[in-house]
Amino acid sequence: MEIRRTIALLGLTCVSGALLAGCALIHGPADRVDEFVAAGHECTGSWWIGDVREGTSDEARGVAENALAEAEVSPEVLAAATNLLDESKNDVERQSTSKLDFESEAYMLTVTLHVKDELDAAGYPDIDRVLEVWSEHTCS
Repeated sequence: MEIRRTIALLGLTCVSGALLAGCALIHGPADRVDEFVAAGHECTGSWWIGDVREGTSDEARGVAENALAEAEVSPEVLAAATNLLDESKNDVERQSTSKLDFESEAYMLTVTLHVKDELDAAGYPDIDRVLEVWSEHTCS
């Protein structure tokens, strides 16, 4: 179940990233920006919280905003996200994904999953998604 959720999330993130290239142009300033290192490269990750449909409650938005602000990317949590990401990829995807792409995707996923988990715990499960977490990253 968790792997299916992750695969769906990754697919949505990838599609969202492709369709929403330049999230800052569409969504304005990011709700969170992190500097991190992936495969020895300096990276910047940005996340935006947005309504999926009209009528999103202030409570749900507050939960998401707090979760996004408080999401910790500890070595343990990053390792768990890395494992989920690895399990969601088939052999071809693993071979065609660079270490830089894989590590940066895992970092981005760690923060996004924290928001989704906090929304779920507050009674806003991903299956009834009311908010989306868009993200993008760049590495040098």
